[in-house]
Amino acid sequence: MSFYENNLKVLKEYYPDMDILIEEAKEKLECELTLIKDVSYDGKPILKVEKDGKVYYFNGKRNTEEPAKMWVKGLGKLVKNSPIFMMGIGNSTYLEELVKYAKSHLTIIIYEPSMQIFLDFLENVDLAGWMEKHLLVFWVDGMEGMDEEHMTGILEPLLRYELMPFSRNIILPNYDMVFPKQALSYMKMIRNLAFKNRINYNTQKRFSAVFVKNVLNNLPYLLDAYKTTQLVEVIPRDIPGIVVAAGPSLNKNIEDLKLAKGKAFIIAVDTAIKPLINAGIIPDMFVVVDGEKPLSLIEKEEAREIPLVGPLCAASEIFEYHRGMKFFYNEGVRYAERIYVEAGMPLGDISTGGSVATHAFSLLYKIGLKSIILVGQDLALTNNKTHADGTFQEKMDELDTKDYIKVEGNYEKEVPTRMDFKVYLEWYGEHIKGCKKRAKYLRVINATEGGAKIQHTEVMPLRKAIEEECQKEVDIKGCLKRLEPMLKGEKREWAEKYINNIPEDFKQLAMNAAEAIKWYHKLDKICGKTSINKKEYLGILKEIEKIVDNVESMYSYQLVSGTLMNAEFILKNEQFLEEDSLNKEGKEIARKGILYMENIKKCAKLFEELMHDILKKFMQNK
Repeated sequence: MSFYENNLKVLKEYYPDMDILIEEAKEKLECELTLIKDVSYDGKPILKVEKDGKVYYFNGKRNTEEPAKMWVKGLGKLVKNSPIFMMGIGNSTYLEELVKYAKSHLTIIIYEPSMQIFLDFLENVDLAGWMEKHLLVFWVDGMEGMDEEHMTGILEPLLRYELMPFSRNIILPNYDMVFPKQALSYMKMIRNLAFKNRINYNTQKRFSAVFVKNVLNNLPYLLDAYKTTQLVEVIPRDIPGIVVAAGPSLNKNIEDLKLAKGKAFIIAVDTAIKPLINAGIIPDMFVVVDGEKPLSLIEKEEAREIPLVGPLCAASEIFEYHRGMKFFYNEGVRYAERIYVEAGMPLGDISTGGSVATHAFSLLYKIGLKSIILVGQDLALTNNKTHADGTFQEKMDELDTKDYIKVEGNYEKEVPTRMDFKVYLEWYGEHIKGCKKRAKYLRVINATEGGAKIQHTEVMPLRKAIEEECQKEVDIKGCLKRLEPMLKGEKREWAEKYINNIPEDFKQLAMNAAEAIKWYHKLDKICGKTSINKKEYLGILKEIEKIVDNVESMYSYQLVSGTLMNAEFILKNEQFLEEDSLNKEGKEIARKGILYMENIKKCAKLFEELMHDILKKFMQNK
């Protein structure tokens, strides 16, 4: 059996149907490169590529093994399961040396932009031993399903924050010359995912305490609330949706929005509420996402009755102030998910994108509207301002933007922006591209009249967009009145008892944590002995595992663990580091376990008291 045939068999074992995908890609292959086989000065086979009249070596023509050996040594200590990202397989010596060098199991993700080169690789190496030792993931341009969108889904969990210090990234020699666009796109994707995970971690860390406070305070509102999935039942699909953000350009065309009232589904971000109300425009709905959004931003009597959309973790002060219809969507809070299931509601979520405006856009798309108009979505410092006048203050300050990042503008060659705005800008472009793939009918119009250019949108003035899209009268208020709260009768009674029992859940969590602490102390004691009874050691670990599984399965644990971001990060980060003796390993497991469970126990008791107070206050305000 040839290397190629054997490799197809091996790949099929690990990735069903990959052999079929390779063969299909091979049949459709159009050779764009000239592959040249050669021999290095030290007699090793090497590969060259001719492109646009130039010849590029993937291997060193003097010595092909030494550069690879030096590279792997430069990687330093590789810890178990850490991700290694490689662009290029033309010089298989790098992968071969990496496999030999690494003592622990690794996850190696290999991106090859040329199907030609990948096929040549399969004809000249034996993958079987490599695949047994490490998890090798191949992403090859030209194979069905191996596009950037799918690869992002694979890479995101591998670039977890706690694994970042252990990850490695390399582009093989000359790949950036032969494939400059692909190399740039690949590095950009890795950078963006790492940046996104870092932002997510920092955001969770910053809002961890306020997250739980908001979730617990907002849970009782589910009793009379609505689910965003219900909007599909009543919002007509043949009207446009309008997302009103609070970028500086909103001041320019806010009056034109009056022409769309009663002819579109107008959904505003929280910071746009005051400017809209001051202009005499009442949006059909508004969105709040931020856990620390100041109440002052929406503190208008008219805003109290406007239907509100948000996650449970959004600022509870706003939900308390608000009196109208409240719509929630699934965000992974297990207490809420249990209630949604009991209510018979689908677990529909919203693609976040990081900002309140991206939430609003995602909601309109998921409802199924055929056209979405963006207003005030500058994502840039138009006129050197961050937001429209009348949002955070009557007249927003002008900033010095000469050192800011510059991006392409809608009406200007370049506009200044911030890094967070740029992240949202890139999310919009990629998300809209994906939405249009799935919904060919979708039209997205950027009627911001200023700011940064969002890819895959049509740029036009708001007045023109309204003339083209707002052709039909619609009574959104009447549409929403047709909905009933998701919980009725016996289901509501069940949910009320369920929420009232949450303090008991926290009490039980504290008891389970205390039980875990006892077993960790037992582990610490036996690991202090010169000779360890391995059977006893493993038996204690088994008991600890059972109790920890029990703790982590509790809905209350999800909220408690969310407040212990730093402790959890340290535990997850250090789990990849190995001790050199059973005694040390057991002692360290016990030390960390006791500290973590003590924190869980303390938090659980605090949240038990907090939830008692919240429920008491909620009943008084009914």
